[in-house]
Amino acid sequence: MGYLVEQLRTLGLQTDEARIYIELLKEPSTHLRLAHATGINRTKVYRLASDLEKRSLVTRRTDDRGTFLVASDPAGLEIEVTNREETLKEQRAALAQLLPALEAVQTKGKSGFVVQAYEGREGFKQMLWHELKTKGENLIFGSGTIDDLVSEGHWAEKHRELTVKASYTIRELMNPGDKDKPFTLNDEFMERYVHRRIPCETLRFENQVSIYNDTVATYHWRNNQKVGFEVIDAAYANMMRQLFEHYWQLAETI
Repeated sequence: MGYLVEQLRTLGLQTDEARIYIELLKEPSTHLRLAHATGINRTKVYRLASDLEKRSLVTRRTDDRGTFLVASDPAGLEIEVTNREETLKEQRAALAQLLPALEAVQTKGKSGFVVQAYEGREGFKQMLWHELKTKGENLIFGSGTIDDLVSEGHWAEKHRELTVKASYTIRELMNPGDKDKPFTLNDEFMERYVHRRIPCETLRFENQVSIYNDTVATYHWRNNQKVGFEVIDAAYANMMRQLFEHYWQLAETI
């Protein structure tokens, strides 16, 4: 049952909604019997069942024994997915119209030197999303993959797809032994990716640093911690580019 609950949560149901729906798939029931079967407070059962009815996942049936709640055909869950897809389309359209205005407000409020801190996997995702605004080239000190940063392979591959669409290239410096095995099957991404190795005694990488546009982004994810920060300053970014180019010339071409 735990697997079914998790999958229904993926489709947008809350945990208790999923438990109620599964119980009703077994057989029609009353609010009281559902409360006993699931351990959910009866008042909450009434509210959740009402919400499920509004979404056409639960209906009512009345016969000579009384009124019972009945689960709708599981195929009806496709309606949930369709509704979410339509909502997502509307949100994307609204974002496309709103984003320029929001970025204009952000630009007006920026000083010449900005530091922004982030924590956890979601913080890293936001930082990586910012990298998709790279113009021309993203230079990277370090050896971590996107998978290491966010611990989600499908999200990492989606980011690589968007990197290809954004049409920028990547050069990465790493220590020997890092990324010995292929980390992606995205050939278009690999056509835009070049890396060199540099000995640890020359330059050891303990964090990952990305340099793009006027931003220097630092990722630290060791010891079960994920902490990152962005320094947005043209002069600092240019200095870091010079350091990168110096070590790039010292590194071994793969």
